[in-house]
Amino acid sequence: MRLGIYGGTFDPVHLGHIWTARSVRKELGLDKLYMVVTADPPHKHDDGRLSGNIRLRMLENAVSEEEGVYSSDVELKRGGKSFTVDTIAHFKGQYRGAELFFIVGGDMLENFPEWREPKRILSMAKLVAVSRPDKLRDMNELARDIERRFGGTVIVSEFNGPDISSTEVRQRMFDSEPVDDLVSIETEFYMYKNALYMPQEIASIRSRLASVIRKKRLDHTMLTACEAIKLAHLYGADTQKARLAAMLHDCIKLPNKELLDYCAKHCYDITEEERKNPYLIHARLGAVIAMEEYGVTDPEVLQAIANHTLGRVGMSLLDKIIYVADKIEPSRQFDGVDDMRRAAYDDINLGMLLVMRHSAEYTEASGRAVNPATQSVMDYLKKEMEKNNGE
Repeated sequence: MRLGIYGGTFDPVHLGHIWTARSVRKELGLDKLYMVVTADPPHKHDDGRLSGNIRLRMLENAVSEEEGVYSSDVELKRGGKSFTVDTIAHFKGQYRGAELFFIVGGDMLENFPEWREPKRILSMAKLVAVSRPDKLRDMNELARDIERRFGGTVIVSEFNGPDISSTEVRQRMFDSEPVDDLVSIETEFYMYKNALYMPQEIASIRSRLASVIRKKRLDHTMLTACEAIKLAHLYGADTQKARLAAMLHDCIKLPNKELLDYCAKHCYDITEEERKNPYLIHARLGAVIAMEEYGVTDPEVLQAIANHTLGRVGMSLLDKIIYVADKIEPSRQFDGVDDMRRAAYDDINLGMLLVMRHSAEYTEASGRAVNPATQSVMDYLKKEMEKNNGE
């Protein structure tokens, strides 16, 4: 058996890591490749990295569909400093007679002589250094020098995959920028659902929401934020406002009776339309709660929250983004949703128009009357499209 071992902090795992695992496995004809989550790497300071269990969960999700690639928690279980020699010895014992290959980034090769027991490492496994094409010459020289000093075999593998760093992923998550081109869908959704790498005030909002809305609603909320950020980035809107509005759009989404009881208890005036259709209350009331209980003062954010259910004539770009993101976020599965998604990324007005039509049809099919303002909003969207097409 030919067995690969690929260690890293994977904070978080990204498409570059997956490309490396897939490419090296194919190049070397490996039967299995284990991606090992490092507990406490001796060459890296703990700069606030996530817990090993969270990093492991993201890795498990990311490689779940990768043939021959598996996650490993051997270093997490062992605890303490994560020394490569101990990890290789573990796999040597588990897979007696297997030919082992330990995979590292090319930038780590220079420091290999400083690792614990480099000679023993090379006596148990071949070292595979993955390097960019422009660095191959230097890496080959380093490899030959290491072989002369410690024996064993050092293989230099060319890396032509995406140029991604975990630092870049973390920064984009913090700055409210899309990451779908950097990580797998599974990793992206996990990070959003758990508000990973986001500013503390955003993570605190997510924690507070977790105490007042159900888990399914919370996941929907965080995936709406994910969708809103992508749309805002595409159309040039403020992505941080989009994230905040999306996270709070359902902050008071309760069953109808509870909404009515809440309004009565807090002396909150509701319209006759809202009394007949209590589900309408949560949008307008959500803006009030966002301001009074979450400290949101930005009028654009509050307006987007208030308008995310019925919409209005003259909606702002942010209003439209939150309205649409709420309906097409990734967990939404219903007939026509894929068409709505494609439309939303081509023309936000068309995307919203399709969503509104679907909502109106659903309302009628449920035996409820369509809000009279709905047709006015749809007419407004058509005019917006005509005006934009005429430019």
